[in-house]
Amino acid sequence: MIKKILFILTFIHRWGGLIGGWFCFFLVITGTISIFDQEISQWMQPELANYKPTQIVSETGLQSAYNVWQENARKNQFSFVILPSERYPFLQVLNSHGKLLSWQNIEPTTGEVIKSPSTVGGYFFDSLHNNLLMGRPAGDIAIITLSILFFLFILSGFIIHLQHLWKEFFKIRPKASALRFVLDIHLGIGVFFLPFLLMMVISGFLFYAPNYISFFNPSTNHYHSETLKDVSATHDLPAQNLYSLVQKAQTSFHSMPGFILITSKQIRVVQSDVDQLAIMRNYIEFDRATDQVSRNINQSSDGRYFLNLMFGLHLARTGGDVLRCIYFIAGVGSAALIATGLLFFSNKRRHYNTKHVSAKLLMFYKLTDGLHVGVIMGALMALLSVFWVNMLVPKHIIDKPFWEVTIFLCVFILSFIQGLFYSFYLTVMKAWQYQIGLFACLCILLPVAKAILFPQILTSIFNQNGVYTVMSITFISIGLIFGILYFYLQRKNVFKRVA
Repeated sequence: MIKKILFILTFIHRWGGLIGGWFCFFLVITGTISIFDQEISQWMQPELANYKPTQIVSETGLQSAYNVWQENARKNQFSFVILPSERYPFLQVLNSHGKLLSWQNIEPTTGEVIKSPSTVGGYFFDSLHNNLLMGRPAGDIAIITLSILFFLFILSGFIIHLQHLWKEFFKIRPKASALRFVLDIHLGIGVFFLPFLLMMVISGFLFYAPNYISFFNPSTNHYHSETLKDVSATHDLPAQNLYSLVQKAQTSFHSMPGFILITSKQIRVVQSDVDQLAIMRNYIEFDRATDQVSRNINQSSDGRYFLNLMFGLHLARTGGDVLRCIYFIAGVGSAALIATGLLFFSNKRRHYNTKHVSAKLLMFYKLTDGLHVGVIMGALMALLSVFWVNMLVPKHIIDKPFWEVTIFLCVFILSFIQGLFYSFYLTVMKAWQYQIGLFACLCILLPVAKAILFPQILTSIFNQNGVYTVMSITFISIGLIFGILYFYLQRKNVFKRVA
């Protein structure tokens, strides 16, 4: 019975992990990048480097935000106002364009509407991770399905390797065969990041499941409304004046609120996600019909609080830069776990069938080898291409987001084509060589080219804005890591082996 269960689990982990691993790698790598979505949005708008970061909001700044909101409302575009934060110290009027988001930046103290070219920004990586650019409900259902599959891959892998895990966990043998070395890395990373992976998979599932599965939705009405007794606030507050509402919310929440939802009937100032680990979304609401201001406090049940806590753990909005860096490292490790698993699959199958390989089996090996290149390096190259297109497309091009998305898809497809071509007609290791080397060079050159084309980012640190410097260092560091990997594989003569 136990052998039969182990056989089933091995089959799930091996063959399900092959196909599901391609999608899970993409989800993990985009989720890892989107941890720093706000910082990425700043870096993709070098015009913001000319402004000194501030979280102080003036009445003029909020009035400008309201005016922009009115313009969007006249165009029947739903939008809302995001208040400045430590990560993104500008007012934003955010609105939706299909599956993508656009926004207008406003200096929070002077109310200046900052003229900067449109871009997909960090929200693009959020959309890739949240719904694969498929929209709702198709994207949500795809994520729920992948979450369940990913959980099964993790659980099955842990069980089938459990008996050898302890004695093998601390063994990394770089001088052993490539097959053994890859397996050592796969097992070591898998054990080390197992708690993180389980938490992210379960919380990601619970993020969407309550919308489609009633069992996971403990309650819908979990807010308690309380009318505030401040008469001056309830009667003297003009409908278009957001400043007093924000001040009241700031006093109530003891910190800057997160965003403002404006409709024809009410104005709602919502608590920032940074304030609590569990995302509660308490808010101050102004009713335009009754001129009353009320405070709505989340009175959640245990089940609802657990869901809110899982949302907070998944999004990592609180905890500051330290927690986000921990998540980033864990995300990179998780992506490496999937990548080594995919590579181990094809290498192991080829290793044990070197003497008796049928034409169909050889075709399957070549197909999986080529797809591995497209999935792993293609995703990385395509994501990096978004930053290059953002930098190189001229300012006067109105539809820059279109080109950013289009080039992203083209690079992704071309990577698959190259991987499959080299796998079938040459050697797949040459495809790895070219793409790893090119990726390393482009990462290192990106901040250099950015500094040449937009010299204002060099002086941004004097405006107490270190985002551009940190992002540049990050790109260079990633490029150096892949450069080291390239020369390591070249020294091991990996690229000269026939696949």
